[in-house]
Amino acid sequence: MRARGHILPWAGVAAAAVLLVNVNVLGARWYKRWDVTSDALYSLSQPTRELLAGLQEPVDVNVLLSKSDPLTVSVRHMLEAYSAETRQLRVRYVDPDRSPAEFLAVQQKYQILAGKAEDGRVITDAVIVLAQGPRHWFITSDELVKLDEDSGRARPALESALSTALDNLRKAEKAKLCFTTGHREPTLEDAGPQGLSELRKRLEKGNYEPVSVDGSSPRVSYAECVAVLVPTPELEFSAEQAKPLADYVRGGGSVLLLLAPNLDDAGRVRGSGLEPVLELAGVTLGRDLVLEQDKAERLPSGSGELFYVKLRPHALTRGVLHEDDKLSSRVLVAQARSVDASGGATVVMETTPSAVSLKDLSPLGAGQGGDVAAGAQQQVHAIAAARELPKTKPDSTHGPRLFVTGASNLAWNRNFQDPSAYGNQRLIENAISWAAARPTLLNVPQKPEREVGLSLSEESLDEVQRYVLLYMPLSAGLLAAFVLLRRRNDERRARRSPGSETRS
Repeated sequence: MRARGHILPWAGVAAAAVLLVNVNVLGARWYKRWDVTSDALYSLSQPTRELLAGLQEPVDVNVLLSKSDPLTVSVRHMLEAYSAETRQLRVRYVDPDRSPAEFLAVQQKYQILAGKAEDGRVITDAVIVLAQGPRHWFITSDELVKLDEDSGRARPALESALSTALDNLRKAEKAKLCFTTGHREPTLEDAGPQGLSELRKRLEKGNYEPVSVDGSSPRVSYAECVAVLVPTPELEFSAEQAKPLADYVRGGGSVLLLLAPNLDDAGRVRGSGLEPVLELAGVTLGRDLVLEQDKAERLPSGSGELFYVKLRPHALTRGVLHEDDKLSSRVLVAQARSVDASGGATVVMETTPSAVSLKDLSPLGAGQGGDVAAGAQQQVHAIAAARELPKTKPDSTHGPRLFVTGASNLAWNRNFQDPSAYGNQRLIENAISWAAARPTLLNVPQKPEREVGLSLSEESLDEVQRYVLLYMPLSAGLLAAFVLLRRRNDERRARRSPGSETRS
């Protein structure tokens, strides 16, 4: 019996040890984190998870932040979330203040500029360095948080900075993406609301080389372009100008045609002049303006020319349309013409059955407002279509790809300046990536803005004064009175108890 009594405690210790090991093994194999922050700051977006799942080679992540830096905790939490999705990240934290020799080695390896602040802290031009083989990418502190000095609010951008850096590391040579000019198209340098400068920046970060090509010249060559984008020209292409683009497609090239409705002097929609290319795409472009009449899908202003489209499953709508046919992000179009895809193309965007099509737009110019759609036939209208042709070259991985839309706003700058237009951003980037047959451009949704520091208005100052001078002293006084009354009540009960009278 004594031997059994000695064995049982040891057996319990062994069982506890085995249970602890099993728990640790299970926790390592099925790692799970919960983000309880109010704005889900450390929850990864779907584009980031897809990027991490596709990493094939290890990536060294060198974090050059001191322990006292306010960004250190956020960076550590975010990298833990990244490491939970992939085993290809090798994270290394180097404190420039506490490990100067280790920091010096990293500084010399990647040629990092560093200096000292007045308080002695080491300041670097890069706070995170990602490296994969001979390639590396710097992330500065300004890229981790976007600060609006006018409003005093900050937008966390840590996930966007890390994922963009990883995305650039996996890409090699730049692809030349050509944008036509010469027909009053918005340019890559145009920083206005309807310009293309924001799209150009996004493409450059995605390892593209956006270039302008004079499409008005009959001798133009698109041979070096991985794809050609025609961004909402206001003037028609002539037959001589459209021929090089059609020949480019026949030779295996891919094009994206953004052909918005343009009016002639009589108030009717003009043609585009690109019918030879549209015929190859299996698309006929309507000479009309589509107006959405479904109040749930159109914006209140106007006659229905601003509306949300319905998306169909396609490579172009990946990340915008969920598998269960519910929109993760809505796509807003402005001033769109209809697209007839009966020639073999696949419809990508369409209206509701309540939409109408107007060929004579002179009533709109006369300011008749909502009456312009009265009596028009309501039906579904396609707004965009895509088609892939058979391969023209034996060594090609795909045939010519064509994307045609009658919407005018898909590439505008305002799409990239407004976080709510994420669906528009993702759609045009998907279309470019699909046409160029390159990895999808990474687009991480922006986090909500937050207040920076303590901002006190007159009303909030009055509230603080009431708390300090009234509420807090009153609460302390009431608590003290409660404790005093409780003690006196206990003393009275003790005096009246039989035991106390006997002792006396």
